[in-house]
Amino acid sequence: MPDIRNDFQKTAGDLTKVAQDAAYVAIGLGIMGFQQAQVRRREMLQQIERQRSMVETPLGDARQDFARTVKEIDRTVGRVFERIDASLEPVSELLPPSAQAVVQQAREVRDQLRGYFTSLAA
Repeated sequence: MPDIRNDFQKTAGDLTKVAQDAAYVAIGLGIMGFQQAQVRRREMLQQIERQRSMVETPLGDARQDFARTVKEIDRTVGRVFERIDASLEPVSELLPPSAQAVVQQAREVRDQLRGYFTSLAA
């Protein structure tokens, strides 16, 4: 009988060793898989960053061009408004006070709208 017990204990010990080794292999593979996923994640983030910079650069240039164009238009419109105001100033002084107030309100609204549209381009 001692032989069967010894064989059984030896077999149980061998099975325990095999199960332990299998667990270590599984844990090792899991760790390696996690590390591989981290490497892939970093590579994807770098690729996304490169693609984003490729898109943002032309968009930034277009925004700057648009802002410059709006500023040029605003300067031109400002000069036109100055000429209109200068030519209408003598006429508006001849108007009654209530009409002068309406003209002044119209100018204020015009300037607010001009500021609003200019701020959209900024």
